[in-house]
Amino acid sequence: YKMFGFLSASALAMSAGCSRLVVTRAGSTLIFEIAGWGLPSIVIPIPESVSRDQHRNAFNYARSGAATLIEETNLSSHILLSEIERIMNSLDLQGKMSESARAFARPDAGRKMAEGILDLVLSHER
Repeated sequence: YKMFGFLSASALAMSAGCSRLVVTRAGSTLIFEIAGWGLPSIVIPIPESVSRDQHRNAFNYARSGAATLIEETNLSSHILLSEIERIMNSLDLQGKMSESARAFARPDAGRKMAEGILDLVLSHER
């Protein structure tokens, strides 16, 4: 494994190309990046008392089957290593999680939002 505190956008994309599993927090941008890459993941959200958004993101993503969730209050090295081994030792599980990640991804979301904004702006021009 290789641990990073922060990666630039290009370094993040390059590291995804050689990864088989991601362990991450639950920011929405990162979750959608991981989903777009089709990578299985373990999501550890910032506690709900600090960030309800991360907590909600993590649970929604885990419900899709693309990730497993470990709440920070339950996090220990034993639990994390056990979950990593469970995923890495099952090609079938990795495949199912990858499929679920790709199904969760919305690669055309930016285009759809831009089209909606343009339609709204243009409707006021008429």
